[in-house]
Amino acid sequence: LIQFLTNPRPDVRQVASSYIVGFTHPTSDNFDLVVSRADKIVRPLLVMCHDNPVVAHDAIRSLVNLTTKPSVCAHFDDEDSLSMIVRLITNPSMVIADLCCMLLSNLTKIDRICHRLSTLVVGETPGLCSSPLAMDQLTDVFVKGMDNKFNKDANYGFLASVFSDMTTYPFGRKYFLERTSYDGKLPITKIMVFNEYPDIIRRGGVDSTMKNVCFEKDKHREILDPKETNMLPYILLPLCGPEEIEMDDMEKFPDELQLLGDDKQRESDPKLRATLLEAINLLCTTYFGRQTLRDKNAYAILREMHKVEKDDMCIDLNDRAVQLLMRDESKETMDDSLQANAMDDDTIEEI
Repeated sequence: LIQFLTNPRPDVRQVASSYIVGFTHPTSDNFDLVVSRADKIVRPLLVMCHDNPVVAHDAIRSLVNLTTKPSVCAHFDDEDSLSMIVRLITNPSMVIADLCCMLLSNLTKIDRICHRLSTLVVGETPGLCSSPLAMDQLTDVFVKGMDNKFNKDANYGFLASVFSDMTTYPFGRKYFLERTSYDGKLPITKIMVFNEYPDIIRRGGVDSTMKNVCFEKDKHREILDPKETNMLPYILLPLCGPEEIEMDDMEKFPDELQLLGDDKQRESDPKLRATLLEAINLLCTTYFGRQTLRDKNAYAILREMHKVEKDDMCIDLNDRAVQLLMRDESKETMDDSLQANAMDDDTIEEI
């Protein structure tokens, strides 16, 4: 069957791809057999993504299914394959762009591919981005492609998962916290505005990315600076609910959180609430972070959230943050260099 994937006749390729996509479903009896032939099947399927829409759709679905196996992902660990995927994603007329985002999301679970993607150069994409770097283009298409504005067939939500994967590594966090050379903006500020977007894939990946960059303790000042990243309002806003807040408490909130109204809804997904609470706990690992959270009265938001929270993990993370914020500071706790650093790992284990 594999030999027919490269047949010059379109009708033959179409029949072959329709069989393959069925075999690549994880419940298929032939799934393991196809996985074992990944070295012979991955490249033809990737090339078929440029074929007619029916063939291309079967090909990309097959690749998405197969890359649930890490052993298959290894066959994409080269610049040519990753460049091809990025160009498919950033092509405004590509009908399978969202499925390509899903494929890339599977691939970035592999550390070698994350490393390669972080420095990948693919050339400029007119109408999208003047930078030749893949990460710059993926960030811009994620922003400009919201609600099918760049490609009528794509929303690019799964790129948020890619960004979350990338920021589990120091080089990924560095990318999102440093200004780009082509537009002078911080990439994290481009994506964090989607933290209350209706699509849970998009906002969930953004929440995880925001949490991950908080592991950079030496960047807490920039992360919390209203004139720089100004991330605190975006971490706290989804944790706010419709409760009425005393004016004395509210006046200390960041400007973006004042006078929200009684129709404000708190983040509905407990895993995402936990992710945001983890971000707060990470910011509490530095004295500057704790003091900023106190100055902005984050405790009042945590207090109101605690009153209605039902999820055990969220309750525990909330309690931990409150204990850090309400404790007395000593000379030792005010000096971050004296604190034991328990977060020096290169990678972060996600909830």
